[in-house]
Parts: sequence; structure tokens; C-alpha cells
Amino acid sequence: MDKERAKFVLRSFRPNGTDAEDQDFADALRLATSDLELGEWLVRERAFDAEFAESLARVDLPSDLRANVLLAMVQNASGLPGIDLKEDKRMSDAMAAVEVPVGLRSRILESMEHTIPDRQQTSNWWRLGMPLAAAAGIVFAVLFISDDQRPSQGSQVANVAENSVNGISVEELQDGFVRVYESPIFSLDKIENSKVSLVSHLKERGLPCGDMSFPPGLDSAEGLGCRELILDGKRGSLICFDADGGVAHLIIFMRKDVEGVLPDMQHPTITQSGSWSKASWGNKKYVFALMSACKKADLQNFF
Repeated sequence: MDKERAKFVLRSFRPNGTDAEDQDFADALRLATSDLELGEWLVRERAFDAEFAESLARVDLPSDLRANVLLAMVQNASGLPGIDLKEDKRMSDAMAAVEVPVGLRSRILESMEHTIPDRQQTSNWWRLGMPLAAAAGIVFAVLFISDDQRPSQGSQVANVAENSVNGISVEELQDGFVRVYESPIFSLDKIENSKVSLVSHLKERGLPCGDMSFPPGLDSAEGLGCRELILDGKRGSLICFDADGGVAHLIIFMRKDVEGVLPDMQHPTITQSGSWSKASWGNKKYVFALMSACKKADLQNFF
């Protein structure tokens, strides 16, 4: 342990002394007690740290700092640079509304089976075609996912007569939200703290608003913003809340656009998928999904 390394180690020495038992810190402190120059340096360093910490403690934080930080997280959820271009947003929404023909995936696979020649004979072509295949794979991935997730035309909905045969499932609704939210061009249509103003904005655009029938845990939460969600051609709404523990995302669609049996708000279905906790319920008019990056038990507290 020389003086330069000792300085490097001691610069991160915590003022409460909890690092004293660490071997590196112990060696550096031992050297500081025996070397006058290093000891004086350490005294000055600790005095500066104490003064800096005291100065920070005197700073008055803005009352809306937490809400602004959460809003920034919502506006750039993916961690990628945000793209605030209206044309890109319109293109994204238009792509989300594209209706993929039923059976397209199976027809593509069948065509591939009939046209792919022997692998050994096409090794050179394969190497040359890799860039094109990679680009085409992006398109195919979208088509395959859309076709797999689309309910069959013959499926029937048992519990609510007004449900559409071509409705989307709750799982597709939740997964669709995650895809939109994690997109680098995700943004909110309106930024507002008032829940009443956000609901009024959705009503003015002809979007489902839930009639303010929200879980009790959102009563004390302030709004962050809202936007339109288009999933499989169905129009829905997203309202983001500043709730205890982080951001809560409330997704609202018309009941006729979502298939399947759903519980009421007093007995929601709550699941966990990776970092996302998901709750779903419905009534005769609307289907709701509440999602947050929290533990399943924490999401339960909203109800």
C-alpha cells in the first residue's frame, strides 16, 4: 500500500466509519497514521466532505421534484433516447393498428418449406444473404407475433354477450402496453396532475375513460399524464399515476373489445411477470388493467 493507492482508497471512505474493518481501508488508514503528509491530506479531505454534506443538507428541494422525476421516467421508460417527433408517433400508432391477415404466418412457413434448397448447396448464398435475412426477420417477427396472438375467428366469449368475437385477451392487452411503453418513441399525449382533467381529455377524444371508477389506492395518487393506446386496432386509454412506491399505469378498454371472463374490482386477478405486477378486472362497460414495476403484494394494496 503506497500513498497514491491509499489516497485512492480513502477518497471513498464513508464518514460513519463503517468501512474501517475492510482490509483495504484498514491498510490505508494505518499508513495515514504513520505518514504525516498523508495524514494531513486525510484531515483536509474529511473536512471538505463534511462541509459539502452540510451544504447539500441546506438545499431546499422543490416540492414537485418527485413528480418531475417520475414523469421523466414515464416519458423515457425504455432508457433509450426519446424521439419527440409527431410523424414518428403517428407511424408507430398506425403500425400498431395494422390488421394482419389470419393464417399469414402458416402461409409464410409453408412457402419457406417448399422454396428453401439444400443447405449445403446454398452456403455461399446464405453468407451473402445474412444482412437481408436479418432485415426481413424484423418484419417476420412482427407478423408471427401478431398472428399467434390473434384469437381465432371461431372463438366464442362465454360470459358477456356484447363482447366481440375478434376481441383481444387481457394478456394481449397487458403485453401490448409493455411493448408500447418500452418503445423509444413512447410519450404521453397530455401531462397533467389532475385526474379529472386527464379523464376529461380522454372523453373529448372519444376514448374509454372508466368513469372515474378507479381502485381505492389511486384516490390519493396524483396524475402524471395520459395517452391513447391502439392495440390490434382497438382504441384504449392509458393514465399514469404518481403512486406510493413509483408509477402506476391504468389501462382502460371498452368491454366489447376484450374477450374472456373477468372479475369485478373487489376481486381482481393479480399476477407477476418479471418486474411487472399486473391486475385486471372489468364491468359491463369497461375492462381495466393496473400495472406497476413492483411486487405483487404491493399491487394488491391498491384494492
